Amino acid sequence: MRKQIGIVSHDLQRDYLICAEGLNVILSGFYASNDTYAYQEFSKTQMTRAYEVMQELGVMDLSGRRFGHMSTGEQRRFLLGRALVHDPPVLVFDEPTSGLDLKACFQYLDLLRAQMAKGKTVLLVTHHLHEIPPEIDRVIFLKEGNIVADGPKSKLLTSEQVSRLFDSKTTLLQANGWYQALPG
Repeated sequence: MRKQIGIVSHDLQRDYLICAEGLNVILSGFYASNDTYAYQEFSKTQMTRAYEVMQELGVMDLSGRRFGHMSTGEQRRFLLGRALVHDPPVLVFDEPTSGLDLKACFQYLDLLRAQMAKGKTVLLVTHHLHEIPPEIDRVIFLKEGNIVADGPKSKLLTSEQVSRLFDSKTTLLQANGWYQALPG
């Protein structure tokens, strides 16, 4: 099952071993581990794939840096690489831009969109409407652990629907397929 799904989450980032080097973060995706270990072996094909992913994500120059010495955005890109290394058809992102500055947020969303353009199925869990790329067309609202709405993004991402979801008057703005929530 792990070869079918790639996962990037804040919890994984928090719990990942800070001493792991960048390359090992990517390689750990083959074993779903939190670093690489002496008993794990990597083929030439796997090593080549790890380098391809680092090149694609623009982190090749950080391959020898320890995870704990990377910025939040750099760590997040390595964890994306870890999720991508085995080329899964499905990617799960849990609050993918949490803790990122605006530039890093936009860069990360571009990486996410590039994966969608390659045909990956993306499941995005977020509280932040600005993280939802234009390519996502289905939205599910959860409240207190229950599904309260499920449908097309265009029908659910309205001021009225979002106000009801968060029990707070909200005005939604939309531009180029992106949404933003404002108070009242």
